[in-house]
Amino acid sequence: MNTTAHITTNTVPPSQLVHAYLFSADGAGRRVEEDVALNWLKNPATPASEFIWLHFSNPHNIGKKWLEYIELPTSFKEVLHEERRSSRLAHSHLGLFAVLNEVPDESLHKGLPKLSTLWLSVRQRWLLSAWDSPFRAVTELDTRIAKGEISFRNPAALIVYFLNVQADTLASILHHAVGTANHIETILLTDRLPKRADLGGMRRNLMRLQRLLAPEPAALFRLVNRLPRWIPEEDADYLHLATENFSVILRDMTGLQDRIQLLEDEIAARVSERTNRNIFILTSVTVLSLPLTIVAALFGMNVGGLPFRDSALGFWLVFLLAVFLTGLTLLWILRFLRD
Repeated sequence: MNTTAHITTNTVPPSQLVHAYLFSADGAGRRVEEDVALNWLKNPATPASEFIWLHFSNPHNIGKKWLEYIELPTSFKEVLHEERRSSRLAHSHLGLFAVLNEVPDESLHKGLPKLSTLWLSVRQRWLLSAWDSPFRAVTELDTRIAKGEISFRNPAALIVYFLNVQADTLASILHHAVGTANHIETILLTDRLPKRADLGGMRRNLMRLQRLLAPEPAALFRLVNRLPRWIPEEDADYLHLATENFSVILRDMTGLQDRIQLLEDEIAARVSERTNRNIFILTSVTVLSLPLTIVAALFGMNVGGLPFRDSALGFWLVFLLAVFLTGLTLLWILRFLRD
């Protein structure tokens, strides 16, 4: 049993340090090498105003040389083994931990979007992050920090940045979905029928992306109401704003899902109405031809005793009888049409 477990552990690829940034008191970040980052973590006398951001390629197998100075919370380790990777932000002893998901632009509007996941653990002096596949927000932030375009005075500001990126992604998805819903509504107003399956797929995608990309609002509100003491008041306010932003977006997404459901019901009702109308037309044609069929069957039996057989006007009398019965049937059908 132990041998099997050992083999399973070795199959996990080692986690490599992708980059390390050391932030000074003024918020400027400079990229440092691995040995410099390790020496900074080893030195307990580093200024309290500085912090370091370490980013790894794999959250499952971070080297012991790092974990010797970085204590990952138990909750962080537990979420690594969860199959359901929904976004979240929660307390972890003296810091925070977060799980964030990202959808590549090219797969946003496909049936089953591919997700990239970013795990983060935050304390006052450091922020550790790791991805399972390239995360666009991290790559773009790496470039911006290297160019000096953005600065962070504490690790909480980085969390706020990633939350805002997540909210912008959800807002973009919502905007595209609203445009699609508006287009389908316009088609309905022109008395044409769009594909109901497209709406169903879009609603399912919205629900899945909302579940994976949006942190649970109740958990976010609980978090911002009892933040760690080392988080500055300014960043706490930004966290509150990010929470409210998520709440607004989630409310709009819920409203859009209800609207899509109404559009689906409207399409189903129109399809049902057209089907019933076609069936009614077919039934009416059948009923209208019934008198002619009965008269033709009766007078075509070619047996003795048939009326008007020897009359010169027999054909016209039978014809008028058939027209009269068909007229009565038509009046009966028109009565149902008025109802």
